[in-house]
Amino acid sequence: MTKAEAQQKRMCDEQPPSSKTMRYDRQLRLWGDEGQDALENASVCLLNATTLGCETLKSLVLPGVGEVHIVDSKTVTVTDVQTNFFLTPSDVGKARSECVVKTISQLNPETKHTAYTSTIPHFIQNHMDSLKRFSVFIVSNLSVAEYSELAQIAWDSNIPLVIANIVGMYTEIRIVVREHCIIESKPDTPLPDLRLDKPFTELIDFYQNIDFSLFTDTEHAHIPFVVILLKCLEQWRACHGGEIPKNYKEKKEFKELISSLKRKSDEENFLEACQKVNKCVLSASLPSHIAELFEDPACVVTPCSSPFWITAAAVKQFYNVRGVLPVSGVLDDMTADSQSFVALQTLYRDKAASDAGVVAGYVQGFLDKLDVPTQFVSRDLINKFSKNSGFIRVVRTSPVASSKEMMSKSLETTDQEDLAHVVLLFRACFEFLKIEGRWPGEEEDKLTVDEIKLMKMWRGIQEDLGLPADKPAPAIFVKDFVRFGGTEVPSVAAFSGGIAAQECIKLITCQYVPVDNCFVYNGGSQLTSVFKF
Repeated sequence: MTKAEAQQKRMCDEQPPSSKTMRYDRQLRLWGDEGQDALENASVCLLNATTLGCETLKSLVLPGVGEVHIVDSKTVTVTDVQTNFFLTPSDVGKARSECVVKTISQLNPETKHTAYTSTIPHFIQNHMDSLKRFSVFIVSNLSVAEYSELAQIAWDSNIPLVIANIVGMYTEIRIVVREHCIIESKPDTPLPDLRLDKPFTELIDFYQNIDFSLFTDTEHAHIPFVVILLKCLEQWRACHGGEIPKNYKEKKEFKELISSLKRKSDEENFLEACQKVNKCVLSASLPSHIAELFEDPACVVTPCSSPFWITAAAVKQFYNVRGVLPVSGVLDDMTADSQSFVALQTLYRDKAASDAGVVAGYVQGFLDKLDVPTQFVSRDLINKFSKNSGFIRVVRTSPVASSKEMMSKSLETTDQEDLAHVVLLFRACFEFLKIEGRWPGEEEDKLTVDEIKLMKMWRGIQEDLGLPADKPAPAIFVKDFVRFGGTEVPSVAAFSGGIAAQECIKLITCQYVPVDNCFVYNGGSQLTSVFKF
């Protein structure tokens, strides 16, 4: 059978992609089958079906979230219809949660939808036993007093709470979670884990058995750049006291050494080796966030330790013994002949599997001391942790009632002073709503009076936080908040809803790093900022 015939046979034998794969193809490339399964098994609860809240649900339902529950005791108003795409004129006067569910359920028939017309306190009271099954809670345009009980339940159960507020052109999206552990943080530009500065034994044996002089010109043009760099590093170290090139001058000289080994000027593998010097020829050091992880009190194994922290302690022990983190085993494509690339790829994968086995041994040691069954920490978790050991992240936020010191420090030190005013004004608006029973500016004949009241409340919050009183009052922002009267701009809600949904997906799939922890957007100036409190 010829190579062409064999390839054609393989193509005929391959099963066509499933309808699910075809439908979710693009997102599967982002978070994979495991992330999609997590999303499809997730249950999201929205409290208060604002336009922003509905847009958030839309961007969760479309990618296939398992269940959506909407809690809202309000009825549809004319203003709702004017700003909310999921409501129609015929819905006016009807239960808002039921109308939204009726429309949003058409987006994805595989998602289950449930509407609750009860108030939030009644919903909590009637569903106390089932609240802990939710994956994420979303609250929108509610004062803290209205959802404080739910926020405490979510905090105690370590269920993420996403707060999504909007007034006119301004939005605030805040994440509240006691502890969120991320193994697959998937950084945008991860550095290759090739261990060129500290090659392991199998890698040393591999490249030292390669003699460039024995290769034909074709073979020479397909030597993997990893081998080229290792060979050149061996020469460089011999002349530089065992050190690798570190600064710009030395790396420039090192690239010249690489180029000197070329037989032809257009050998792509040698050009590739020169291009990889800055990213691959580096002294291995423990990333600062991993050092912090190892020093975290939770990284000391106790009977209360979770599988994540037991594995983290095992990786820490691996590092303490060997001075390096486990090999990831990931090798990107490169200019090379198939045989050499596969051999090199197999070598890195085997080393990664070996390192993961060592970590598994340390995990078992901890489990034996705790008298806990082996299956408490799955081998899949250990393998995944070892592969991503350089990118592990842990996010911890403050409770809904953040400490004054934390909030004050974050707002005072920001260079986005305008957006810091927006953060305070949202709090002033909810204070206004609590006292007056309406949004500032909701009654047109009281605009001027509402501006004065809102400004006074803003100053009160500023003083309460101990922020400098000499900063100019944000009159333009106060006027904006009053001018919109608590209404939502649909385009801003749609944009911000997409962001809020993105953060929910990060929390559900435990992939990528969520915002830490308060994102603020000014749709007028197109400015954004993140505050941590």
